[in-house]
Amino acid sequence: MTSVLFTALLLLVALGSRQEARAGELLKDYGIHFEHGTWAQAVAKAKSEGKLIFVDFYTQWCGPCYNMAKTVFTQPAVGEMYNTHFVCMKIDAEHGEGVELARKYGVRVYPTYFFIDPQTEEPVHRSSSTQTVETFIQTGSYALQPETRSYFLEKAYDEGNRSRDVLIAYINYQHSIHQRDKVAQAFDALLAAGAQLTEPEIWELFVRCVSGVSKPLQTVSSQYATFCQRYGKKEVDKKFAEETRYGNAQAIAALCDFEGKAFNLKMIRLSSYTRQRMYAEAGALTDSLLADSTVDKQLMMSQLTYMVRQAMYDEKTPATWFCKCVDYARFIAYNWTNRDEANPHQLYASMLEESYRRQLDVETLRKQLTATPAWGAATYSMRPAGLKPKPVRQKSKAKK
Repeated sequence: MTSVLFTALLLLVALGSRQEARAGELLKDYGIHFEHGTWAQAVAKAKSEGKLIFVDFYTQWCGPCYNMAKTVFTQPAVGEMYNTHFVCMKIDAEHGEGVELARKYGVRVYPTYFFIDPQTEEPVHRSSSTQTVETFIQTGSYALQPETRSYFLEKAYDEGNRSRDVLIAYINYQHSIHQRDKVAQAFDALLAAGAQLTEPEIWELFVRCVSGVSKPLQTVSSQYATFCQRYGKKEVDKKFAEETRYGNAQAIAALCDFEGKAFNLKMIRLSSYTRQRMYAEAGALTDSLLADSTVDKQLMMSQLTYMVRQAMYDEKTPATWFCKCVDYARFIAYNWTNRDEANPHQLYASMLEESYRRQLDVETLRKQLTATPAWGAATYSMRPAGLKPKPVRQKSKAKK
């Protein structure tokens, strides 16, 4: 019986190992397959397959490069798009033949993406910066069509081409490389050419690409009821809230009354207080917002993080305000919804470490940090907020 069980166990282990190996092979299929040979070999392969060469110029110290490599290049949808249509290369611009290639193609920022015709070794499309999965797939698709490639679009726009198709593609391209001013100018030109925000395609482009208190946003504000009826109040208010988190308070106050307006104006006022070193006012406003049960604390914490970092990096921050910001850092670490995200916890730890470096009043800080928090969670736990505690079961009494 023992030998039978042992044999069965070995069989299960072998099957498990094969399944793990198969899973590993499947994982290899995810994401972009980058060539590991020389540039000449990549050119030869692209010629033989009739494909463009996609090149990611990166450096080993570039944070956005690292982020793209880990979170975007590895996605199955990205891999399917790029592996199908391009011969893909990752080139370190500071080592090996990458130094000369980066010089040849005029690379100045990282990451920079080139799509190169192997027949001429000349670029036909250029892009850059951190991009979402959806945007990066669009970047690849734009490289495949001559009329949506960057060089064509920029030349057409500069020469005065204001056709609808060119403007929409130009806006999408400039948005992908974070050129806000160019996006705004081109979108204004699109509306001047006859496009309407009441058209779903134009509205979607506006929501996705146009930022800040722009002319189109002011137009929506002046016809707020009409746009709420057409696209829904929730979507319209979301756009207003996203575009008024920063900026000129007077211009924002002049807009229609949308959900989130009052909160955004308070956060802009808070930012103004800290810039002017009006710490008593900043603390009073922050405390009132944290005590307000109607305030979205997750949204507030995203902006509070910046204020705390300001205090940490500014050597002239008064000790009283620094200690107050330690308390805010604790609130962020205790209450951040995503317990797997490291940044809130690192910020809290950094503030505690900086407190020691600055030789702050240890006893006062100890009392502050051992007291029950005035807002939010009372204890520091890595358990997700939605995970209920395990019930305590009473031990049954032994029968006499």
